Amino acid sequence: MALRINQNISALNAQRNLATVDARLAISIERLSSGLRINSAADDPAGLIISEMLRAQASGLSVALSNAAKGTNMVKTAEGALGEVTSLLRQMRDLALDAASEGTNDDATRAALQAQVTSSIATIDQIASTTKYGSKNLLDGSAGTSATIIDSTNILTASAVTSTPQGYIDIDITTAATKAVVDTSHVYVAATDSVANDGTITINGVSVGSFTAAADTVQDVIDAIVATSAQTGVTAAWDVDHVELKQLSYGSDKGVTYVETADVLNSASTAVQWGVDSAATVTYGDATTEAFTAGNGLQLKGATSSMTIMLTEAGNDIAVDPQDGIYVTQGKMEFQVGNAVGEKVSVSVGAVSTSQLGTTGTVAAIDISTTAGADSAIAILDEAIEQVNTLRSNLGAFVNNQLQATVNSLTVARENLLASESAIRDTDFASQVVEFTRDQILVQAGTAMLAQANALPQNVLALLR
Repeated sequence: MALRINQNISALNAQRNLATVDARLAISIERLSSGLRINSAADDPAGLIISEMLRAQASGLSVALSNAAKGTNMVKTAEGALGEVTSLLRQMRDLALDAASEGTNDDATRAALQAQVTSSIATIDQIASTTKYGSKNLLDGSAGTSATIIDSTNILTASAVTSTPQGYIDIDITTAATKAVVDTSHVYVAATDSVANDGTITINGVSVGSFTAAADTVQDVIDAIVATSAQTGVTAAWDVDHVELKQLSYGSDKGVTYVETADVLNSASTAVQWGVDSAATVTYGDATTEAFTAGNGLQLKGATSSMTIMLTEAGNDIAVDPQDGIYVTQGKMEFQVGNAVGEKVSVSVGAVSTSQLGTTGTVAAIDISTTAGADSAIAILDEAIEQVNTLRSNLGAFVNNQLQATVNSLTVARENLLASESAIRDTDFASQVVEFTRDQILVQAGTAMLAQANALPQNVLALLR
């Protein structure tokens, strides 16, 4: 055994091994105390890159899940308000049905019913303007496609759809709607003439009455037809030398079917005429055109889209072409529900103010103080209820098919990303404890051997005694 004191190789060797084991022990302590296998880039450079990417994706999916949850709550807020609008519209329809019963109502009763309708209209408008999620309006039209009427002289109402291009809309009337007219063929000198024969008259399936030459004049027949116009939809007037029968409404489904048992007004026992629907070519804001030929009466409706435009009687003229008559604004509620740019879903919520509800007329203009007004209100309210119910259905489908399905998918994706990130970055405690125990023992043994190695040079003193 060589005895040297200037260089204690054994001690240096023990010190080197002790330092190595001590460094490993420090790493084990760091991993066991942090729970992470990778605490710095030096631990696993490639693993750090992959795990950080997975961590960012998982974090992004957590935010997307939060966005979807908030979107669901937002849509449910809008749908809840729409439910109340539906309830108010249904109440208004009940009031209109009550007012339409002419035999049981007087002017005072109808005025009271109209007061309730006016109150409901104000409430619906308030709901439309004040329903918000945070500071965002939901039902005032800013969150959906809306149509603003510029030419109110010729256009009564307009309803845009999600696919309607933004911008001004031009309308070229190609067919004017007409009301069905029957010119009876029996010629009289004046309306005061007695009817030529005894007979009964039925119009549109409603009995107008029985008339006799001995007791009734042509004017009596006209008065009877006018008196039943609320049931038949047909009125009558003296026209030079005969009676003209005219449908009150425009359209191909509104006709005059006249039947009599004798030559009272018409030499033929039956006369039938039908009206004509309006049609137009519509130019959208992006310069595309569409034939509006699917409407009825004064209503223009797209042959391929579901946008509708209701003309006024002044606008029902092929010489009248409202240019820039409507302006369409595109709006929507958009939600980021993915990790990448563009991974969004959106839904449109149109305005539900009373000026926007109804197609043949607007809910805002409903007046049930007359029987005719009540009859018209029933039709308009049916249209409005259908509009609101369609919107509610669309919102429900959006929540189920877009948001909730996205939440389910993102939840699974985040779980798998976190599992992958954990496999790369987290500490395997079982194997790490084994390494820690081994290194701890080696540190203790190395410390003891270093002490022994440091004591070896003392043996030189035995040679010097």
